[in-house]
Amino acid sequence: VNVVEALQEFWQMKQSRGADLKNGALVVYEMVPSSSPPYVCYVTLPGGSCFGSFQFCPTKAEARRSAAKIALMNSVFNEHPSRRITDEFIEKSVSEALASFNGNREEADNPNTGIGAFRFMLESNKGKSMLEFQELMTVFQLLHWNGSLKAMRERQCSRQ
Repeated sequence: VNVVEALQEFWQMKQSRGADLKNGALVVYEMVPSSSPPYVCYVTLPGGSCFGSFQFCPTKAEARRSAAKIALMNSVFNEHPSRRITDEFIEKSVSEALASFNGNREEADNPNTGIGAFRFMLESNKGKSMLEFQELMTVFQLLHWNGSLKAMRERQCSRQ
């Protein structure tokens, strides 16, 4: 099985079935510059998730196959119904967060608290897969790190 082709076909199939892929079904590979082994390759999926080669790769082609393999496994696993955000998943996750931080129920209902924001993000993504949610949270984290969230708050932008 050519795993590079299989990964591309998987995402083309998702697109043909109506998946909302903003940049199409293009899977992008990037090699880490190196003139000798081990070679490292990263693959970026249409949704924005990125996976890297996970084993010692003596050739650039092997690094590409290694990255495609881990990306394909994650893509297929993500399609399982148990990987969807449901009401039950939200309640369980929020309860676990409250227990971890010794929080109370009122915090979970207040979108101005950390746990309330977590609940809001989960509810806003009900029905989506965990991979889609992970992609969104990565963007959210990057906006926080580069100061954009703070700037948006100062301009009184809503969370939506």
